Amino acid sequence: MKKVILLVCMMFFGAAKASVINVDVSNTTPFLGDTVTVNINLNGVMEDFTSLLTALQFDSSIFQYVDGSASSDFGLFDASTFLGLDVDTTLASSGSLFFTLFDDFGFGPVFSMGDYLVASFDLLVVGPGTAAIALLDTSLFTVNDPFNATQATAGVTSVVATAVSAPSVIALFGLAGVALFGFRRKA
Repeated sequence: MKKVILLVCMMFFGAAKASVINVDVSNTTPFLGDTVTVNINLNGVMEDFTSLLTALQFDSSIFQYVDGSASSDFGLFDASTFLGLDVDTTLASSGSLFFTLFDDFGFGPVFSMGDYLVASFDLLVVGPGTAAIALLDTSLFTVNDPFNATQATAGVTSVVATAVSAPSVIALFGLAGVALFGFRRKA
């Protein structure tokens, strides 16, 4: 219920202040079967805040979310206290992850100005191709005006996933050359 209230507040109230949120990946040229670590970083927060909302989109034909891989500077959501970062993976199979930092509506911790690792998680490369990992604009709810969201501008990262690794291709060509040379000697 709190998540729905925060989403409604985000849609109807908005202001613009300077913060940047970006996506950083551990490997922009992974091979099929590799795991890519994705970090969502919040930089340049100019005022104290209590909660945030953001979402990430990726191509589900190339990547698959690795369950249980998420971590955060804020800690993961604890249902008994309603505190921490909630990673909603309901639509992960279609390429969307939602992140909500709950604050227990004024009774939770206050996060200071500065830089934060909002979330870190792994994506498994399940198919070849080029894909963008896109982060939507993030809403920060401040201490002084908890119903007025501050927007943090989002970034996009492009990843090229390769189906077969280069060493495998070289080995395959070498094996084919040896086989061809063997057939030629017998003839």
